[in-house]
Amino acid sequence: MQQISLLDCTLRDGGFINDWRFGKSAARGILEGLEHAGIDIIEIGFFDARRPFDKTRTIFPDVKSATQLLGKEKRTHTLLVGMIDYGTCPIDHVCAAEESCLDGIRVIFKKDRMHEAIDFCRALQALGYLLFVQPVSVTDYTPQELTALLSLTNSLSPHAISIVDTYGLLGPEEIVSYFKRFDRALAPHVAIGYHAHNNLQLGFAACQALCTHAAALAPSRALILDATLFGMGKSAGNTPLELLAHWQNTRSSGRYEIGELLATIERYVLPLSGSPTWGYQLPYVLAAMARVHPNYVSFLQQEKGLDAKKVFSLLPLLPEEHKLYFSRKAAEALCAAQREAPLLHR
Repeated sequence: MQQISLLDCTLRDGGFINDWRFGKSAARGILEGLEHAGIDIIEIGFFDARRPFDKTRTIFPDVKSATQLLGKEKRTHTLLVGMIDYGTCPIDHVCAAEESCLDGIRVIFKKDRMHEAIDFCRALQALGYLLFVQPVSVTDYTPQELTALLSLTNSLSPHAISIVDTYGLLGPEEIVSYFKRFDRALAPHVAIGYHAHNNLQLGFAACQALCTHAAALAPSRALILDATLFGMGKSAGNTPLELLAHWQNTRSSGRYEIGELLATIERYVLPLSGSPTWGYQLPYVLAAMARVHPNYVSFLQQEKGLDAKKVFSLLPLLPEEHKLYFSRKAAEALCAAQREAPLLHR
């Protein structure tokens, strides 16, 4: 039977909503609630040397600070991990795994820093951590770049590598296609993860499709599915953990305690759902439909005062090389084109 693990990243991805200021008691409460619910892997936050230690926040200047907040005790049935955005936390800010509360570290990086990020990953492995490779926005990789990435990943022999859908572009058929590509290239012991954003409300459906097809295509390949409590996360948010856990319970032996998740949401997450907020929002829909960086939408609407219809018409005109990385120059060129010629109706 295929091994499927749920990874909660509320304390990390959810932190984009409140600048990681969950508060010490809430951070511990969320962690304990997830543990009691039986969640397999819990991501406790970001490591970023530019940020001072603040016991109310789950963004830390070094790994020892997280251990100071959460304690050094290792969990028996749950893996604890943290995340480093490559280039923001030097290796000397990471203590040996035996001195920390963490079992593993996830490393995100953009494709233009792939090779140096892989070297950093090796250094983390040497410190004793389980390594999770998290390439930002796999939809931005060409087939040749993806082949190079997977080859480098194999040379690391990490615990896992994730299909990271940064802009929420992948539907059920597309995520299965990516899984097939990853599965063919990777050593059998490397788990494949999936980190969805919910711009088009596809995260949950894509997770379901991935589980169903992976069980038939590669039943021995371990899967790791990212989610957050109540979908809390950057922009449109993430796959809701409680829905994914409930669905998993209907397919297996009811291993997750849904009541614990609901209680944790009610106590710690719902009070955060005021402003700023997350979830289904028109700007992120527009960006995902056009497969562009969401900053183009905010630029066109907030700085240029364009309505949704005009933005929707303009975004497909962006040159392909500028779509997934925001370029102010390219955005200005769009506006100039709009002034010079009438827009076609779409």
